[in-house]
Amino acid sequence: MKTKNVRLGKYLVLSILILPLVLVSCEDDSYDARDQMLGFYDYKIEAYIDTGEELVYIGDQPGHYDVSGIAELRKNPDYVDMIDFWDGPDFLFQGENLMENANTITFDIPLQEFWLGPIPVSIQGYDYWDVDNIPYHGAYLYGDQSIEIGFAAEIMDVGSDLVLLFTAFRQ
Repeated sequence: MKTKNVRLGKYLVLSILILPLVLVSCEDDSYDARDQMLGFYDYKIEAYIDTGEELVYIGDQPGHYDVSGIAELRKNPDYVDMIDFWDGPDFLFQGENLMENANTITFDIPLQEFWLGPIPVSIQGYDYWDVDNIPYHGAYLYGDQSIEIGFAAEIMDVGSDLVLLFTAFRQ
């Protein structure tokens, strides 16, 4: 009789110790910071020139136009630290290396190439955000559910001081 109570007590103690660990590990596996960002956003892309000291807006000059539209943020189906930006059926760009901070989710924009009609265009992230002295290309801001991203653009394989700022607000 004494042996049964000792065994039962051991199993009870073990289950009390193990159960919380199992529950905590299940909760951690299902959390995905990208879920905070998913959805539709009204966006605007503005053109600037980097003078080395400041960004000077050039979108209002002849031949330079700001672009606006509706972007959808989706999880990248292949990588858990990537998000994809779409404008309807058109893929815009992707962000990688997501890092959750106190009031933001920061990320970077890798080098991406596409054709704008017959013109080859390359974009790459531009250090636009600084969190704890670490530069990032973009950020999702929890407070107003917005996204801000800086891009360096190269047109027809010609480097320039052109910087594009992508600003988007959740619909």
